[in-house]
Amino acid sequence: MCVRKEMLAFITRVSSWNLKNIRSKNDALEVIYFEAGKQSKLIMPLVWLRDHCPSTKHYHFKTNQRKSNCTDLTSLAKIKNKDDVRVNREDSSMVIDWIDGHRSFYEIGDIIGKGKKKKEVAIEKVIDLWDAKTLKEVPRISKSKLSLPEFSVKLFKYGVVIIDDVEGTAEATEKLCKSLVPVHDTFFGQFWVFSNSASEDEPAYEDTAYGNEEIGPHTDGTYFNQTPGIQVFHCLTPAKTGGDTVVVDSFHCAKLLKNEFPEDFETLCNTKISHHYLEGDVPGSSIHSLSLEKPVIETDSFGNITQIRFNPYDRAPFACLSSSESSASDTIKFYEAYEKFAKICHDPENALTISLKPGSVIFIDNFRVLHSRTAFQGYRKMCGCYLSRDNFMAKARPFLRQITSTYYEW
Repeated sequence: MCVRKEMLAFITRVSSWNLKNIRSKNDALEVIYFEAGKQSKLIMPLVWLRDHCPSTKHYHFKTNQRKSNCTDLTSLAKIKNKDDVRVNREDSSMVIDWIDGHRSFYEIGDIIGKGKKKKEVAIEKVIDLWDAKTLKEVPRISKSKLSLPEFSVKLFKYGVVIIDDVEGTAEATEKLCKSLVPVHDTFFGQFWVFSNSASEDEPAYEDTAYGNEEIGPHTDGTYFNQTPGIQVFHCLTPAKTGGDTVVVDSFHCAKLLKNEFPEDFETLCNTKISHHYLEGDVPGSSIHSLSLEKPVIETDSFGNITQIRFNPYDRAPFACLSSSESSASDTIKFYEAYEKFAKICHDPENALTISLKPGSVIFIDNFRVLHSRTAFQGYRKMCGCYLSRDNFMAKARPFLRQITSTYYEW
């Protein structure tokens, strides 16, 4: 039986318990217990308890997977009478005899640890929101001293990190990236080498990234339903002039928006817009990627920001026109809110500027940090890729537990 000992240590005893009628007779259990010397109460639906039965009949411990297919949970989560539930106050254990004859054994501390609703914790308690004054420069790690724990913590906390002393080649960059996190593949390919003057061995797409004009702060891949998680750039040949990289903490910008214009913040959380990538002018021959109805600011159930999708350039036509005046009002409210957020994101006080050079590879959390490029003159050659954020978090979580212990499992 899997027991969370750290949770049990805080539970001295179960004070009392009784059956409750929530949606039908005797379909929940109310438990009064003491935790860290403080009395608490939880109501546990019987269907939830049946779903979390820790027996080998219902749970495969080697794979950490349930065995139930959930087609009969509610019908099996029933008891005949109160005597079918027995709680031992001394060791805080519980036995339930179900209507189908199955017997479940529970540790109260274990099931509380699994099921108790998480308390609201502000995201800024586990990551560092920043602007030009508070961060001053992008965190850096020398490749000779590179470790996955340090890389993970820096990228998680700040959303951006530079690895220095990398050989100034595409091959060395690709090898470095794949040693850290699996690649997130798209129709651009797994790894790119590109410039503003494409040769036969370089891809050329009808996108401003392949030109030399200024590009404002944005997140990449808003036109993908599965947004690329981590953006990687390595400047192999710097431009004669210009071509600096600018990064902005969009979570910090969104917090500024929320503090000063809370209604506009809510508008960007609740209004869903679409983004697209179109290439070519011959029907049927173009690359066409489309992401429908995603909010600019995505939040969790606590109101913490989890992702920003901000790309003024790749927005699809906003299908919002109707005969309704309220719809027109909502549309105007959206543009007002989007403009306010854009101004905050473009404020130089919220930006860090880096002149990328050969040997320095920048990693950017594309869910959080906006990147932009200043205009440049002359030839400029870059390489890079997208990395999987899910795979990064899977590898990073063991190193992040200490700083995320007060927050939900990112």
